[in-house]
Amino acid sequence: KPKIDVLFSPSHYTPLLSRTPSVVYIMDLSYERFGTDYFTNEDLSQLKKWTPLSVKKAKKVLTISQFSKNEIVKLYKVEPEKINVVYPGFNKNLFHGKIPLSKQNQIKRKYKISGSYLLYVGTLQPRKNLTRLIKAFAELNKPRLKLVIGGKRGWFFDQIFDQVKDLKIEDRVIFTGYIPDEDLPGLIKSCRAYVLPSLYEGFGMPPVEAQSVGVPVVVSKISSLPEVVGDSGIYIEDPYSVPSITKSLEEVLSLTAQKRSETIAQGKENAKRFSWEHNAKQILKTLKQVA
Repeated sequence: KPKIDVLFSPSHYTPLLSRTPSVVYIMDLSYERFGTDYFTNEDLSQLKKWTPLSVKKAKKVLTISQFSKNEIVKLYKVEPEKINVVYPGFNKNLFHGKIPLSKQNQIKRKYKISGSYLLYVGTLQPRKNLTRLIKAFAELNKPRLKLVIGGKRGWFFDQIFDQVKDLKIEDRVIFTGYIPDEDLPGLIKSCRAYVLPSLYEGFGMPPVEAQSVGVPVVVSKISSLPEVVGDSGIYIEDPYSVPSITKSLEEVLSLTAQKRSETIAQGKENAKRFSWEHNAKQILKTLKQVA
């Protein structure tokens, strides 16, 4: 009491026996595409069992990109009209370009970073394609350049650390572990470029945050990333190819001052498309329709 008009579940699941109309928010279907290669058996079993049932039960399905909508339609045989695309937003008070040099240097000292570096931030897991990124980085003729990899350990992360050891570049690859939000903008602002060589993204917010801070981004030309980044980034044409990743890294590192400035300006303009206020209004509109 009082009677619920609509249940909004910002996850993949909704109660199946409830009479209350529901709306679910689906991030992506990577577990359907990659299975036990990238997911534990327990997580995979739960996702594959309950997500399609919840999608069928829900009155409306929200998802974070047109790419993810197409995946849901294709894999779960859902009518496109049942699915609304609602882009997520990011914290514009945190991710912006006005970060003092003193703050940037303080954060670099905290994580023991010196000199020029490329940056990846996200969970350490196979889907992020970090082993190929590390191989591609090792092939660059830039002995003083560092690769900074930030984020908590996910699953099957041992192969990422082993890759660095096998290539004997432990002195050039820095693993920071989890990075709190307040440190991220300064770490991004100081890097030469933000790199996301992912094999699959339902949306991919970190490149947008990096663009808002004011650095070029290098992303895979795959899944939702072209939809998110548009013409404002540098693309890895084939993220399964180490030479392709190397080529894109070389491209961003060779940008002239003018071209780098233009790329940063395009990125900042692109980031303006994504707002939590707009996201909330679209969700609320859907909930009212269902209620």
